[in-house]
Amino acid sequence: MSPVLGLAHVGIAVRSLKSAVPLWVRAFGFQHAETTEFDSMKLRIAFLRSGSSELELLEPTEVDSPVGRFLEKRGEGIHHLSFHVPDLERALEQAAAAGLELIDRTPREGNHHTKIAFLSPRTLNGVLVELCERRGS
Repeated sequence: MSPVLGLAHVGIAVRSLKSAVPLWVRAFGFQHAETTEFDSMKLRIAFLRSGSSELELLEPTEVDSPVGRFLEKRGEGIHHLSFHVPDLERALEQAAAAGLELIDRTPREGNHHTKIAFLSPRTLNGVLVELCERRGS
């Protein structure tokens, strides 16, 4: 049985939130919900929503951050897919049992009352996957 409840968001690496946010709002009618600093990941994140869809525009605050290195190597574009799971620890166990490579063996703190963990793109057709568990507010 799949531990995935649905798509949480799509993370998009951008060089500048100042130019990217208005583009996505103008082009597709997304609402800019908020922008926040995520210091542990060296990121500034703009949360965009429309209906049940959510985008996270990811701007690195330091060149040597994971998203900064991603931008240097690949340029702007889709950085990761995030999926909601009901039990993150169990989802990580199932992923490991399925032969997927875990970046995070234990969950870390995410934004908006979530726990997150990443799975390596090496075992998922080149796609970085984030698993996300919502917690009570």
